[in-house]
Amino acid sequence: MARSRLRFRDLPLPGVAARISGATLLIFAVAALVTWNFLPPPLPRVVRLGTGPEGAHYARFGEALRAEVAEHGIRLDTVPTAGSTENIRLLLEGEIDVALVQSGALTDAQTAALESVAAVYLELVLVVAQASWGYGHIEGGRIAIGPAGSGSNLLARELLADQGVQEGVPPGTEFVEIGDEEAVAALQAGELDSAVFLTAIDVPWVRVVFSDPDLVVSPFFLAEAFTRHYRYLRKVVIPAGLLDLRTEIPPEDVQVIATTASLVIRPDTHRALIPLLIESAREQLFQGGLLAAPGEFPSAHGVEAPLADEARQYFERGPSFFYRWLPFRYAFAATRLTILLIPLVTLLYPVFKSAGPAYRWLIQRRVYRWYRVLRKVEREIDASDGSESLAQVHKELDRVGEEIRSTQVPARYGASLFALRAHHRLLLDRLEGLEKQTRGS
Repeated sequence: MARSRLRFRDLPLPGVAARISGATLLIFAVAALVTWNFLPPPLPRVVRLGTGPEGAHYARFGEALRAEVAEHGIRLDTVPTAGSTENIRLLLEGEIDVALVQSGALTDAQTAALESVAAVYLELVLVVAQASWGYGHIEGGRIAIGPAGSGSNLLARELLADQGVQEGVPPGTEFVEIGDEEAVAALQAGELDSAVFLTAIDVPWVRVVFSDPDLVVSPFFLAEAFTRHYRYLRKVVIPAGLLDLRTEIPPEDVQVIATTASLVIRPDTHRALIPLLIESAREQLFQGGLLAAPGEFPSAHGVEAPLADEARQYFERGPSFFYRWLPFRYAFAATRLTILLIPLVTLLYPVFKSAGPAYRWLIQRRVYRWYRVLRKVEREIDASDGSESLAQVHKELDRVGEEIRSTQVPARYGASLFALRAHHRLLLDRLEGLEKQTRGS
């Protein structure tokens, strides 16, 4: 006799639950695999930051940022460069991942190709000249404009050109591509007539140029006009005594212009690094400085390249829940997990929602399917024309009764099963009554 195949409806209850659970897990696994492909890539092991000349203010800030980032388990390598112009080139060529760039150093094409993370501090534009030149505008002579490839070089050329000063114009004008300490030493030695510096206020040699009686820091009488022509510039007043209260350096307020140094990245840079860089910069800068109020930097204002979306969200809403309470690597992992779970929960919600009704239907089907059998038996009873045929129906009904009694359902569905047994009993009583009538006749 051929063995009948076990159907799904005939499986024991644990088997039904296992089938439903297996299907759910399969959907979950497929959804997880699909979602995983859309997750951000793992964090890079090494991040390269383009700074500036060794010992300059870009390099000093880069070292401070490197130490702060290292506390979050990320290695930040500082790459010495000539300054902003070289940083931009290296960034676009993929040689570095992040760069310190002064506002005003980017062309329109470069601005469209890069993104800003945050402005991190002010850079003063200081025009320093031999005292014999007085407080007037630069009118030629030997002028230090910063090293080639630096942002200060680019900005100095642009600002000087606006005032009619270029290489050879006025006659005898010579641009000397040196900056910082080297330019200060040349001024003190009389080898230069003037210099245009782009610097932070707390650099040691800045105090030197303010205190040397043979040098003078020219105030920007046209500072307001410059800020209207160049939106990345702002007017700044260096208060009297800011650099030294005891000796009152400078002796009076000096009005100058300033730009900002910003952290700039490529659009393909790992997005999780953006909140890390902002938070690390905040740890370094939250107390403010001589010209910056506490909490002023890092800032979303004063950047030249468009602000990255993640940076904008950070400045508008602060760090996300995970980044606020967990170490960076764990926060990143939790964020990735959240990104994974959101579509999975969305996908699995209707599955879980329909699991209960599906389970109830399967259980009730175990009961209700026997009513079709009972109706068939009832029709056979009605069609019977003698004791022999009734006996065959009785045998079939007994077999059905044994199977009904072996049917198992959870206790909460017991009422349906007992009703089925009662209906079977009624049909059996009717059959036995007909059999008695047949034997009596």
